Amino acid sequence: MSFNLNSLWLDWRAKVPDGTPNPDNAYHLVLLKELCFKQGIDKDIIDNVILVLEKDGGGLDDKEKEKAKSKGLVSKGYGNWGPEDGDTTHKNVDGKLTPIGDDEEEEKEPTQQTTISPNPYETDDSDGLTQSQNISPENKKVVSDFEGRVSDNIKFLSDDKKQLAKESLEKINTLYNEDLSEEEQKEAAQWLIDNAGFSTNEMPKSGQRKAYLNNIGGDRKILGNGTKNTENLVKKIESLLGPTKIFNAKAVTQGFSTAAKPDLGDENIIKPKDDDNVSSYFKNHPILQKIRPGLHGIFGVRGKDGKIKMPSSKYSKDYLAQSINNPSLQNTINFAKKQANEGNVDRGVLTSLENHQKRMQDVLNNYEIPSEEARKAIANSYNDMMVDLHKSDPDTASSIMKQLAENNLYEQELANGEEVYLPSAGNFPAGDKIKGGTLEKVSLISCKFGKKGRIYGCPANSKTICELHQDEQKQNNQGQYLGEPGHTLVINDKLIKGKTKEETKEKTKGFVKNTLTEVGLGDTFSDDEMNEISTITSDYMEEIDNINKELDNMDFPNEGARWKEFSKRVEKIEGGYKKRLGKVITIDHASALIGENNAKNLVQAGGVKIEALMSAIEIANNIRTNEALNDLEHNKQFYDENNEPKFVTSKGTQNPNDYSITFRTKRTAGRTGGGCQLSFTGDGEPAPLELTDDGQTIDTETGEVKGV
Repeated sequence: MSFNLNSLWLDWRAKVPDGTPNPDNAYHLVLLKELCFKQGIDKDIIDNVILVLEKDGGGLDDKEKEKAKSKGLVSKGYGNWGPEDGDTTHKNVDGKLTPIGDDEEEEKEPTQQTTISPNPYETDDSDGLTQSQNISPENKKVVSDFEGRVSDNIKFLSDDKKQLAKESLEKINTLYNEDLSEEEQKEAAQWLIDNAGFSTNEMPKSGQRKAYLNNIGGDRKILGNGTKNTENLVKKIESLLGPTKIFNAKAVTQGFSTAAKPDLGDENIIKPKDDDNVSSYFKNHPILQKIRPGLHGIFGVRGKDGKIKMPSSKYSKDYLAQSINNPSLQNTINFAKKQANEGNVDRGVLTSLENHQKRMQDVLNNYEIPSEEARKAIANSYNDMMVDLHKSDPDTASSIMKQLAENNLYEQELANGEEVYLPSAGNFPAGDKIKGGTLEKVSLISCKFGKKGRIYGCPANSKTICELHQDEQKQNNQGQYLGEPGHTLVINDKLIKGKTKEETKEKTKGFVKNTLTEVGLGDTFSDDEMNEISTITSDYMEEIDNINKELDNMDFPNEGARWKEFSKRVEKIEGGYKKRLGKVITIDHASALIGENNAKNLVQAGGVKIEALMSAIEIANNIRTNEALNDLEHNKQFYDENNEPKFVTSKGTQNPNDYSITFRTKRTAGRTGGGCQLSFTGDGEPAPLELTDDGQTIDTETGEVKGV
């Protein structure tokens, strides 16, 4: 393969913002690779050239290499340095090992000006930038930081957003080029606002604002997340154009989440007292009847007589139309239009939603319902929307899809002619959806969108799972936060709390022994360990009770202030108790209780929280004895490691290792805790049955179809 090397060199010099190609600058190498591809050079040749240019050891001299070694840093390629298993923390800047972002712990360089020789070819790039720069060493660090961060993350961007990121870097170089006029710098700053959606947040306590490039979508914080350098950039632009636009990221994501929340209308809520069919539906099923009566009710379609059309499988199109035509999608479209017009989100978000709306109306108007074809069309529409939203703005995609997850599954099942209902109570325990009829098995479906680690969507409070237990005495055993009345240490006081400290110790010992023995875990702790656990627990219970008594005698402006003070006082004593219990509870203990997958959530670096251990012991029993868990189905919608959308429904199990079990035990001013939290993962032992997308139930061991 032939190519003009001289021409390539000239093109590279013309493209590099300062006119001086630097093989140790990752952004400069990115530009070189692009030019090589344009000339049709083979990828392998390009990669070899880059490796040669990069030099052995990342382009540092021996002295700088020793400095890197002393800091435990290794070359990560393209002038990047960092811990072997960590992110980039340093960059090679002109042969010097230079920290990036908030890692600037080294001595500052002298502030004298460094003039870089102008490009001898005196070419101007397409944005009107001259190829000479006059940048101070400090400003050079700032620019290099941004170039490094973009280089580290650019591969995850779409082609158009890659180009936007590169052009944004060129404009940032202009801002810091002291050879250019103020007018030229103003033009660059305005370009960042108009084309990249540059904005910032309200000044935080740290005094370091974020620099958003909103038109890059979910990677809008590509320049850094509230670092010294992002604050520097914001100030630079404000000095040229005045106050920058404030972007409230939380308000935007919350706005999408609120708009997308399904709304089938209060007028369509049908409760047992209003309809005998609904009454029988809840009354005659062994699981549904356990749910407290105040939560009984479903969204239904009424006939001319005002009575519910039931079963839904007989009126598939009516129920499907009710769901598809609920106002949430249009509300989301309206909100997306507003945000796109204001430059807060990519316009692709709006297009994705509008296209989905058109496709769903097409299903209603032009497909036979029920039919497998209609189900597939709905599945494909949601899938396409997920992909398009994710490409445009992953953060926004999650805000929208976590609300629409249940709609996705619900509408597919309706289109397929299955009997399925949405419960009318927002706090309906364990399930987002009810599937099945009174004469057949009824399943509660939990629908989750998104995956972080082992957790799918937002984990559920274990309290809602316990409410389904066939033993009434175990339905109220889990609480929500430390210090909660009736659940002082997160589990029901009746289990461990006595009238005296000594009585608490004995009750705790009995609770641990009996609870674990019931599920074959009676030998988990030795007698000495049991004594130590009960002693530490009774000591802690006394301290928490004393804190609550003191606070009950004080005046607070609101509940939030009261619990803020509670947290402060707990913080002073908690560390010591965690260490004490951490000397008793091992990873092996935790694995026996709640599974190997969850052991480290209980046994942490600082020790073990007393309330977390009590909760873990109770949930170890509750999951293993809760027969209703086998009647739950868990639908998970998420993007895999290749950013491909996944749609999986699994049968629930009574195996703690099949759940992500975490502990959020503190009440705050804005959140009432969470307690022991569960997210079904199915990654312990395989569930005995697996549900396919087409509704078949498969035996996981034999592969035999058990039902449809």
